[in-house]
Amino acid sequence: MQHCSARSAVRMAAAVLTLLFWMAWGAPHSAAAQLENVSGLTLLSFEPSQITSIGNQTSGKCSWYALRYARTILDGKVSSGSGMWSNGAVWSAAGYRDYSGDLSSCLTKLYEELSAGRPVIVHLKNTAVSGVSKHTNRVTTFEYHLTSKGWNEVNYPHIATSSTYGHWVCIVGISPAADPNALKESDFYALDPARVNVNGTLAVTRLLDHTIWTENSPLKIAG
Repeated sequence: MQHCSARSAVRMAAAVLTLLFWMAWGAPHSAAAQLENVSGLTLLSFEPSQITSIGNQTSGKCSWYALRYARTILDGKVSSGSGMWSNGAVWSAAGYRDYSGDLSSCLTKLYEELSAGRPVIVHLKNTAVSGVSKHTNRVTTFEYHLTSKGWNEVNYPHIATSSTYGHWVCIVGISPAADPNALKESDFYALDPARVNVNGTLAVTRLLDHTIWTENSPLKIAG
């Protein structure tokens, strides 16, 4: 009887350890990339071809695509996004959670997360750009296309089509000239689901000032 009890105890302990293992490793983990100089832009380390293979968003799924880019960078392999969409991005399924605050807090959090090697998903809203004769309401500004000779700056900003839902992007870089004590939105670079793949070429986009939607779930951070 004592031997049976001992065996049961061993089995129970093994079952508990197995459960703890799956609880710890069942959900995606927040690994970290590294900030590095890529032809003059300070970006998290990732393989451009992995991002371009995911490609540009399908209609209404910018949040899901931004999440796939983030997980691809963290995991070092292309994310299919399986289980991460249910009429909207399922942030927790990819190991992401909400972060809210005023603009200063959000910018500081962006800087901290990038410095720790983690991409951040940001909710943007339209802002009016003065001096533009067409499509004055925008969410991002210049694109930077990666070429064999470095980055080619192109003035082809993404235009948000919905003032109700806004637009989600994945922040992956920061200007080398950014002052941690006086950050602004235009210090940060994003993978914009509308335009990461331009004829097979990787494009990153610079944020416009006054676009982080602080009133509406502004940041999704890993961890």
